[in-house]
This record gives sequence, C-alpha cells and structure tokens, in this order.
Amino acid sequence: MKTERSVGGTGPPRPAPNRPGLAGWWSLFIAPHVGDIAGLIFVLVTALAYLSPALKDGLSFAPAELGRQLSILTVPNHPLPQIHNVVNGDIITQGVAWNTLDWNLVHHGQFPLWNAQSGNGLPQFLNFESAPLALPTLIGYLFPLRVSYLITILVKLLIAGTGAYVVVRLLGGRALPSTLAGITAMLSGPFAGWLGWSISGPLAWTGWIVAAAILLYRAPPGHRGWRYVLLAASSAFCIFGGFPEDYLLMAGALSLLFVATGITFKFVHHEVDWRGVGRLALGAGAGLAIASPLWLPGIAILRNSVRNTELPGGGIPLHSLSLLIAQGYDGLPIATAQFPHGTYFGALDYFETAAYVGVIALVLAGTCVVLAWRRPVVIGLVACVLGSALVTYDLGSHAPVQHLIADLGLGTVALQRVLTELCFAVAILAGLGLELVLRHWHESKVQRTLLAVIAILAVIIGVLWLHSSLPSVPLDGLGKLTSAQATALRRRSLYWPTFEIVLLAGVALTLVLFAHQPRRARQRNDYRVRSIFGGVMGLQAIFLIIAGVGINSYAHSAFPRTQAVTDIQHTVGTQLFGTDGPTVPCTSHSTQLCGLRTWNGVGIYPEMNLGYGLTELATHDPITPRAYFSDFPVPNTDRNATGLNLFAPNINSVGLARLYGVKYVLVQSPAPVPSGMRVVRSISVGGATINIAKVPNSHRFSFNGALGSTTSSANQRPDRVLTAHHPNDAQYVLKLRTPRPGRLAIRITDVPGWHATANGHPLALRRGAGDLMRTLVPQGTTMIVLTYRPTLLTVGEVFALISLGTLLFYGLFELSRRSTAIRMPPA
Repeated sequence: MKTERSVGGTGPPRPAPNRPGLAGWWSLFIAPHVGDIAGLIFVLVTALAYLSPALKDGLSFAPAELGRQLSILTVPNHPLPQIHNVVNGDIITQGVAWNTLDWNLVHHGQFPLWNAQSGNGLPQFLNFESAPLALPTLIGYLFPLRVSYLITILVKLLIAGTGAYVVVRLLGGRALPSTLAGITAMLSGPFAGWLGWSISGPLAWTGWIVAAAILLYRAPPGHRGWRYVLLAASSAFCIFGGFPEDYLLMAGALSLLFVATGITFKFVHHEVDWRGVGRLALGAGAGLAIASPLWLPGIAILRNSVRNTELPGGGIPLHSLSLLIAQGYDGLPIATAQFPHGTYFGALDYFETAAYVGVIALVLAGTCVVLAWRRPVVIGLVACVLGSALVTYDLGSHAPVQHLIADLGLGTVALQRVLTELCFAVAILAGLGLELVLRHWHESKVQRTLLAVIAILAVIIGVLWLHSSLPSVPLDGLGKLTSAQATALRRRSLYWPTFEIVLLAGVALTLVLFAHQPRRARQRNDYRVRSIFGGVMGLQAIFLIIAGVGINSYAHSAFPRTQAVTDIQHTVGTQLFGTDGPTVPCTSHSTQLCGLRTWNGVGIYPEMNLGYGLTELATHDPITPRAYFSDFPVPNTDRNATGLNLFAPNINSVGLARLYGVKYVLVQSPAPVPSGMRVVRSISVGGATINIAKVPNSHRFSFNGALGSTTSSANQRPDRVLTAHHPNDAQYVLKLRTPRPGRLAIRITDVPGWHATANGHPLALRRGAGDLMRTLVPQGTTMIVLTYRPTLLTVGEVFALISLGTLLFYGLFELSRRSTAIRMPPA
C-alpha cells in the first residue's frame, strides 16, 4: 500500500488515500443498484419501442393526414394517404398546435401568456391544456420543433413508468416486480390512448405523487427537505400538466387510496402518524402554491368559458369491463381499405373506453389481493380500483352513481377518464403480487391462489369467447360490419388473452413441480422462477406494445404547406382573416351542431392556423368565452348551448368584418363576395376557387368602431390610430392623434387581465360588442399601451416564490443541522 510522510519528513508514515479504480466504482455505486438500473433501462426501451413507428413514418407525433383533410386549403394535389386513426383529431388541431405556439414564443424569448392568433385572442397559459410549464413541455423546448412534441410524449411515458416503478420499490418490491408495474402503468389502455392529448399531462404524475407521499410520511427527522421538494414538485408539475378535470379525478382516486390505507393502518397497527399526515398536507400545499400562477387566475377564465358547458361522456356500460382484458373487443378506430371510418362499435369514444392492462397484470393483481388482503396499502389500492370502477361503469340503465355525482355539481366532468387511475392501481397491485410470488412461490398457498385466479380469468375469457358471436353491427351511420366480420374481429381480440392465460397456467404448474423437487434444488429453482417471470414480464411488455402501438399516428411534418397555404400567407400576412362558406343553418328545431359550431372548410381549421403562423377569426379551444356565442350579432346562429367547443363564424358582410377587425375574408365560389369587399387574389384549389377579399377600413383598433360604420365617415374623423405595434405576444402599443376625446374600439377578447395606459396613466377598459373591448380616450393622448397581465397571476407568482423560498430555506436549514451534528465530537 502506498504511504505518505508527514510534513517536514518527520513522524510515522500514514496511508495514502485510496482512489477506487473501475472495479471499485462498480462495487461501490453500480453493483448495489444493478437491478434498478436494468429495470429502468427496460422501462426506457419499452417506451422507445412503443414510439418506434416514428423512425419509419416521421418524427412528428401527429395525425397530419387527418388534419390536412379538414380544410380545402391543406389538401395536397397528389392523393392524400388514408386516415390512420379517425378519432384522434384533437391531437393535431389542439395539442400539436398549442405546442407549436409555445415553442415558437419561448424560442423568441417570450412566455406563452397570450394566443393572439386564435379569434380575437385567447389566454394561452391560462387555457391549462397548452401546458407551457409542464415538465415534458419544458424538456421539449430543448429540441427542434419538428421533434418537440414527440419528446414530450416520451417524457410523459417515462414519468408515468418510473413513478409506478418507484412506488412498488418503496412498498417492498424488487426490480423485476417494479419494472412490471412501471410498463403496465405507462402503456395501459387509458394512459397510452390519451398520450397525445392534454388529459395525460396530469395523470402521468400519479406514481410520483404517491411515491413522494410515501417517502414524506416515513421521513425521519433531518431527511425531510428533499422529500418535501419531491412532493411539491410532483404536485405542481401535475397541475401545470393541464386539463383541469384531471385534478378532480385524481383527487378523488388518490383520496380513496390514502384514506382507505390510513383507516386500515389504524385498525391493524392501532396508530397513525398524524405528524406524517401533516407533512403530506404541507408538501401538497407547497406544490399547490407553486402552481398558483396557473390556477389562481385561471379559475375565472374557466368559469366563463365553454368548458363549463361541454357535454360529459357519461358512464360506460358494464359489459365494457371486457376491455380490461381484450384490446379491441369492440373494434378499433383504425381505418382500413374496407372500413375507412374504422371498425369501432363500442360505447362512447374509443379513447373513453380503452382500459386494457392485460391478463398477466390482472392475474398478479388478483393474487396480491387474495394473499395480502390485510395489508393496508393493498386495501387502499383495492378501494381506488373499486371507486374508480363505480364512477366509470353504469350499474344499470339509470346510472345511479353518475347521476349522484352530477347532482353534486360535477355533471360536466367526464367521469370515465378516471380509468387511468384504476389501471395505475391495478399495475401497482400486479407488481406487489409478483413480489409475493417470487418470494413465496414454493408455498402451497401461493400456488393454489395463483391457480385459482388463473382459473377465474380463464372462465371469464371463455365467456367472452361464447359471446363473441354478433349480428351485423352499424358503425355510427358509416356502414356496418356483417355478422361474420364483427365475430371475427372480436375473436381476434381474444387470441392474446387466451395465449397468456394458457401460458400462466403452465407457469403455475411449473411452480408446483419445482416445489416438489428436493430442498437442495431450492436455490437453483429460485433463479429459474425469476427467469420465468422475467419472460412473463417481457410478454406483458410485448402485449402492451402491440395493443397500443397502432393507435398513434406519425408524420414527417405536422403542418405541411401547400401552394394554397403559401398564397394565403403571402396575401394576408399577420392580419386577421375570416371565412365565408357553407355551414349548417340553425333553425328553431335544430338538435345537431349548427351555425357558429360547424366548420365550413374554407380557411385553416381553427388552432391549426397556429402551425402556419396565420391569425384567423375562429377557435377550437375549451377556454373560448361563452360570450363569443351569446354576443354574436347575427341571430339564430347558435342553437346548441353545449357540445363542440368550436367557434367558426361566417363573415358575410362588411359591417360584421369591421366589428371583429377582420382585414381579409376567404370566400369559396360560387358564393358571392360580400358587397363592399374587394377581391385581391383568387386561388384555385381542387377544382374550386377561393377568393381573398379585402375589407376596407377594418382594423383591430379604430375610433368610433360601431357596426356598419362607413369608410368615408371613418376617414374623416380627426381622431385616428396612426400605428399599432405588437412588440410581444401580450402587448400592443398604439400611437394616436386625439384632438378631442374619443371612443376607441379594441378588437381583443374581453377577458380578465388586460390593462391599458394612456400617456403612462391608467386607462379604464370596458366591455364592447362581440365580447371585445372599448375605452374612452382622453383628449391629447398620443400613446396607449395595452398589456395582458392578470393581477391574480402576479399574486400567484408571489405565492410560488414564497413556497419555493420556504422549501429552499428548510432544505438548507436541515442540511446545516446535519453538518453540525457530524462535526460535533461524541460526548
């Protein structure tokens, strides 16, 4: 061993500090965690395999082929590829579009606070679903735009998978069971199905919230700071993930989990650590405070939006429980040459009913429940499963549970979306069940339980086979499946479950055979059992990948440009344009969507215009104010108060165009160009002609902007808007000439948060026609600055800073106490 001499060469030599070599680093840092490293790598590889079609079809996670067919302008000259998934349009019309706007604003040094390109402007950050501060979105900013959304999807998968993994590890599971839980949670039907939608943003954090709660509840003194941070960060990122309804669903499901676990713990162990419960409340409260810049000002926006009038999906018929086992038992929304609108014939929308977790997960979860039913956390997980199932599935024709919840004021919440929490609980139970089997496989009780659960699942699968024969099935009025086609479709969906149940039966019998071998073979059989169940986990991963990989769509470009789109861009630039085309008229007897809520196909489909950098008087956003519809000055254009959150008005007069500040109107021939407008360009698209008509004297800002004002009277006014500058996303700077007081029309959506100054002095804003704004401008005003900055946003930022500062202070205080304790000599 090397030695060092003391200073000056005197005194006995002392050993030189050893620097560990490669083998030392392996034994110190890697070898103790090799199982976890391998498990997490498997989770990552499984997620990458699930997204692997991107390597062939394109790195844009988007149904671009579906989006391109929503407008005559985006249809290419060559034949369009067949639509792949016929019902996931919101991914391209909302998710990818909002991500594109977020990415562009951030890369121009601006925070995505306001969306100036949809309608007369809408909140961007406060619409929740755009999620500019969600962790997957933040990571997506680091990558080029064309792969940014795909990265956010991958990060969502990894958050969900690693969260479930850590939960099982904290509950006593080893790497293999934890990995099974991780891949099951992240690729289960509900979560994987909603991946491209904002719904999955908060739900991805379920595992990490549970894991952080476990860690903080158990935390010994001196080791609580980082656990507070973990729970606060998980809670805050969950809220920043978007989709407000998720908060209610997650709160309900996790409350069942924690409360049932706590009550059982009280009865079993006769005590509950109320200080630990208090720590959980503090940690969750810190996360709520960090996210307050979103929800505090956002509540007012939600309250006045069409989101509050959307129709909920309602409960799912009880027979849809079969979808927990068999993916595609009620068909799939995947288009084929024979069925271009897909073969799905189940209740509600496919994404609302998809619930598969696979036979393997169900068998292991059932085994866990039978063997460990006295364990508090198992009781809590079962309560989460049962509670989620009760609010998801109808228990009869009158859906009593759903009606009760509606009576409590939650009638607009699509309760069936709690399926993701149900499948998360099943995944955790499956991981715990596998841990029990691996530890006690040689015990007859475990073998009998495993065989019994397999037998029950086998009977259920047998019943599904018996009921697989169907008569002809209509497909939402778009053709029908013959009896032979429907029956064949259902039977194909049962091939995997049948294969898995037979395989599991063979595994269970193998355990019985190993148990009867001599005791000296026990260690070797332990290794064999782990290897066998490693293969079972691999089979579960294969099933989950195959079940969901075909649901998603990919493209080389989310918003490919056509010559027509390029011509529109060159003509209208950044000016606001509207459309005038055929729509479904509203009558006194209208029961379907009509008028403002129907798309005429002439312009760019609302929100997709963000991908092309165009500003269009149309929105497809749940945050659209209800007043957009009630204040529209044309009568009988919105007979339906609920339904699709689409606002797409026909601008068929000069007066209507001026009211909203529309500079150009796209008119599809043979419809006449409205009187008073001048055609500046005509575009030939697919055998049709689109006339681009310019509206004279129509501006976003103007004095005396009354409906129907004429060009001559407006030009003769002494007060005028000389220039209107838009320096950033949430600000406008106007230079004026005001020799006398005047009424300024501001064609910006009237939502809380807009402020104005006239020559540096506060200026009151008032509500104007069309749910827009107006103000009275004092004489001599030369400059008006309009800024969108909700007061409650600033208050929320203060709360967030206080919360972050408190967490930092507590962490440093705890660290200093530990350092002091280490330096103090023993008494």
